[in-house]
Amino acid sequence: MPDLHALPGRPDTSTCDREPIHVPASIQPHGLLLVLDPDTLRVLQAAGDMQHLLGIPLDAALGEEAGRLLPSEAIQALCAPAPAPQEPGPPRLPTGARLLSGVELRPGHFFDLQGRDSPAGIIVEIEPRGVPGPVRQDDTLALVQGMIASLQGAATARQYCEAAAATIRDMTGFDRVMVYRFEPDDTGCVVAEARAEGIGSYLGLHFPASDIPKQARALYLRNWMRLIPDAHYIPEPLMPALSPRTGEALDMSDCSLRAVSPIHLQYLRNMGVQASMSLSIQQGGRLWGLIACHHRTAWHLPVALRAACEIFAQMFSLQLETLEQREDHEDALRMRRVHEHLEQVMAQEEELGEGLIRQRPNLLDYLEAGGVAVMASGRYATAGQTPTREQVNGLVEWLRGTVEERIVALDRLPELYPPSREFADVASGVLALSVSRAPQDYILWFRPEMVRTLHWAGNPDKPVEPGAGPGQLSPRASFATWTETVHGRARPWRAVEIEAAQALQLSLLEVVLRRIEDASEERGRARAQQDLLMAELDHRVKNTLANIQALVRHTKSGAGNLEGFVHDFDRRIRAMAVAHSLLTSTRWEGADLRALAEEELRPYRNASEQRVIVAGPEVRLKPKAALALSLALHELATNAAKYGGLSVPEGQVAVTWSMDGERIILHWVESGGPPVQPPRRRGFGSTVVERGLSYELGGQAKLNFDPAGLRCAVTIPLKQLVESAPASPTAAPRRPEPAPGTIAGRRILVVEDAALVAMQVSRALEDGGAVVVGPVAALAQAIRLAVSARIDAALLDVDLDGESVFPVADVLAERGIPFLFTTGFDAATIVPERFRGTTVLGKPYGTDDIHLCIVALLRDRPPAGEPMG
Repeated sequence: MPDLHALPGRPDTSTCDREPIHVPASIQPHGLLLVLDPDTLRVLQAAGDMQHLLGIPLDAALGEEAGRLLPSEAIQALCAPAPAPQEPGPPRLPTGARLLSGVELRPGHFFDLQGRDSPAGIIVEIEPRGVPGPVRQDDTLALVQGMIASLQGAATARQYCEAAAATIRDMTGFDRVMVYRFEPDDTGCVVAEARAEGIGSYLGLHFPASDIPKQARALYLRNWMRLIPDAHYIPEPLMPALSPRTGEALDMSDCSLRAVSPIHLQYLRNMGVQASMSLSIQQGGRLWGLIACHHRTAWHLPVALRAACEIFAQMFSLQLETLEQREDHEDALRMRRVHEHLEQVMAQEEELGEGLIRQRPNLLDYLEAGGVAVMASGRYATAGQTPTREQVNGLVEWLRGTVEERIVALDRLPELYPPSREFADVASGVLALSVSRAPQDYILWFRPEMVRTLHWAGNPDKPVEPGAGPGQLSPRASFATWTETVHGRARPWRAVEIEAAQALQLSLLEVVLRRIEDASEERGRARAQQDLLMAELDHRVKNTLANIQALVRHTKSGAGNLEGFVHDFDRRIRAMAVAHSLLTSTRWEGADLRALAEEELRPYRNASEQRVIVAGPEVRLKPKAALALSLALHELATNAAKYGGLSVPEGQVAVTWSMDGERIILHWVESGGPPVQPPRRRGFGSTVVERGLSYELGGQAKLNFDPAGLRCAVTIPLKQLVESAPASPTAAPRRPEPAPGTIAGRRILVVEDAALVAMQVSRALEDGGAVVVGPVAALAQAIRLAVSARIDAALLDVDLDGESVFPVADVLAERGIPFLFTTGFDAATIVPERFRGTTVLGKPYGTDDIHLCIVALLRDRPPAGEPMG
């Protein structure tokens, strides 16, 4: 398996799963690692061949001030806190590490330096330049833009994977680059490959799940990139092994130089690989797969190029997810059309089963299957290839007695229900839908056995061989293709098909209860609105890739450094998310102009309500107009906060609008700020406001750089408004107003089931000085902490992998501990009545939002365990 830990076969490999690979107490020898005391800047721990690279013995460096090893300006940059987006400072990698490129530490010898904070001190990694590898390129943003552009023209997910493999190989020079996808059972398959002549191919081969231990998967989710320049290295030990500050082994989870498991290194050598790199492909907080790179000789990538690859992996993951969603949307639209016909049939046919099968399109057109059986009101009807009626009756009895869910989707039925082996050729897979609570009312779709021939990279059933030491295992040495024929399995049921079955179940239940009742006007309006939503969603999905590229390109043109690019890109995405949230609350009928302006300006309010004024009649914008105006208001507000009326405490911004005949005139007026001068050049913000709004709205937008304050007049034609009110308006979730305060020393419980989000929240809280309790993803564990832990406040994700977090909220409420909810759902529809006044932080959110909300929760409250003053 490419660039993975390998323990083959079915035997117990828990020894490898328990290997503490994040605390190896050693590094790869091509660089140096220093741990500095944050107070004295003395070297607490060190690893690497310091004599060779810096001309100073490692023993002599321990305890010395860092200034003996590094230039003072480099130390200052590596230890400095993160600068504001437009302030000067060292760029940062996507992992958050501070980066200095091309620092001359010895005459004629240049190095790349990374610095990051940890409980053990400030970790500094030093890597020399000039080692074997591709030609150095420092313009990270240009690299990313070129890599993303190379994916254009790929219309399917497989084509995207093939283009990504070729792009990474062209950019990095690795001999072999593979895209490796994980299957539902954690086995993997190489779905795309780009390679040089003379190196073997793994395209289409499968690898056992045991090739990647659990802790390795966790690190792939945490770190997007992993590089091993030379698998033949001898590790350099960390001296001393335990941290003088913590008394524990140094956690190197985020270190580029972290030493690799000896089992993994032997695994690579067995493959004839000397250098490797892995890039994670993540979707929705789970590991979709990897981009795995191999080289037959030692091969090193400079830090700037690695940063570009890391950003590319993130952008590629998003685009790949979009393509897969588009394919699902197309199938969903097809099934929706069949569903509408089936609803008409169910309203007219006396015999439900016969009606759903006799006409076309029918149940076999709704879901792709080899056969379907309907058992309703004592009647039995079938179409296609199905088991006998007696066999179906036995299967239904087993489902009723074994499975509680109303919808069951199985693709390995013989493994769970042995009698089905007799009819596996027609029903190795089943999707069973309970029509009603009557004992025998079911619809069952059957999929036949799909005999598959899997080609494995080595025999997955070969016994594990013992290693050199007690309790150690040896990686497999053979990767010759091994073929296995799999029986008793059907093609898996996709999530979009299960959702379609759920939709049909709701329609069936309505028919059972009401039968021939005509669809009401409300149902017709709801169906029309759903069709509109599906069409709009399909349109947005198809334009996502183009919008991402345009946003990256425009943001890059105005970004001074990598930190500024990441900051501006994140804020613009969140500005668009505000409009999306408001549109979602009205089922995409329209967004209230006042709510749109309030949400975009909310971060700049203070105790004085006169700082930000929003006034005008009730106006509801169409979705396209709302999205365009939200981005324009974001650019105006950002500019005001940096240079205009919101950059000083006494400044003011007023957003007002009024009707003027066949149009609406919106005015943005700043006052009380620094004198305004016309810009020498028009940036992205000005373009979005003037050209973008005029283009999107069909009206006019004009900026006036009045010395007393920036002014903007926007003309919105009435055709951009929604005439009717939404069917079920919902109130925006309550968010706290800005309040001064600190979270330093406060203990905050974090309950979040998405690993990346949990890490983002924890890092934001810890950067503010708070102590994170958790984070936890499971309901039971969250309840235990809510009952007994010392907590000042809590952030609670509403949905924990299908379970509601509200029992945790009940415990905290009883203890008098303040909390807030986080969710991507519409808060007005998901939060119970008893928590209606609770703060809700909508996803996506930023670190500033987290700090603001926690400060508001803790206002005038003493720390946990201390009495009220």
